[in-house]
Amino acid sequence: MPRLLIALIVTAVALWTGYWYVASTAKFRVIESWLAERRESGWVAEYSDFRVRGYPSRFDSRFRDLRLRAPRSGIGWEAPEFKIIALTYKPNHVIAAFADEQTLEFPGGTVDVASRDMFASVVFEPDTKLAVSRIRLSAEELRLTGSGGWQAGAGSLMLATRQSAGGEFAHDVIFDAREVSPTRAIRRVLDPSGSLPAAIEKLLVDLTLGFTGPWDRLAIERGAPALTSIEVKRGTSLRWGALGMRAEGRLEVARSGRVSGSLELEILQWREVLGLLLRARLLDAATAGRIEQGLALLTAGSEDPDSLKVPLVLADGQMRLGPIALGPAPRFPR
Repeated sequence: MPRLLIALIVTAVALWTGYWYVASTAKFRVIESWLAERRESGWVAEYSDFRVRGYPSRFDSRFRDLRLRAPRSGIGWEAPEFKIIALTYKPNHVIAAFADEQTLEFPGGTVDVASRDMFASVVFEPDTKLAVSRIRLSAEELRLTGSGGWQAGAGSLMLATRQSAGGEFAHDVIFDAREVSPTRAIRRVLDPSGSLPAAIEKLLVDLTLGFTGPWDRLAIERGAPALTSIEVKRGTSLRWGALGMRAEGRLEVARSGRVSGSLELEILQWREVLGLLLRARLLDAATAGRIEQGLALLTAGSEDPDSLKVPLVLADGQMRLGPIALGPAPRFPR
């Protein structure tokens, strides 16, 4: 009996080792092939070392000195190390472990990214197109430094998405950032008197986004699907010192990029918020003055005249805050 048991164990180990070797080799070749295809399409796709490790329970794809850059957008990414981790029994669920220091490249310059414990978890549909089922990205002590010398950051942030029941290609999206530090230039514009705290305490965005197609491998290789709708859920809010805002509603995005729909806004200390928008040049002085007069009339009889509940309506290419015309509505180009 012991000999039979030992033989069974040895056979099982040999079979598992063979499976792991075949699967890890296939994984290596698939990633190598994908990178080679990108290079043929004009991408920059370089690394100094790439290996698949993790026997016996994982497939750990580890890159050294990885650099990617898309030719059409000019957006790139560099990292001294990057790991993609997948369990052997669940290969469609991968975890990406990022280096503490990375660099993002844009047509207008670069951004150095420093963080602690930045991870992304991605679950794909189990097919060759690899449509995204859900994503979670989190980071602590995030610091951004631009090539122009500017700095920004956040104490923590989390971005999560998942396929939604709200539409065939819809995704629920939550972005939660705490202790967000704007750049000095932005602070000088928005808060020249320095009356607000140095960091925005909370920024929470809770959305359901509709798209024309799935977010899958083809979306990365051939172009992203277009946005069709934005449902803003009640939890969406911002808190910065005495200033606060909540939003809820639904917007539709036409093929032309024109946005229509309405949002119910709740604003604390609306006069200060209006001044902030004016300093940010999101409103001109004449429009800001007209809005202030109208909102003063709306809140004159309320228990708290510093708080405001009003609809933001976008229709026929125009935008209106309650009865007050704001001007052209924004567009969402693809």
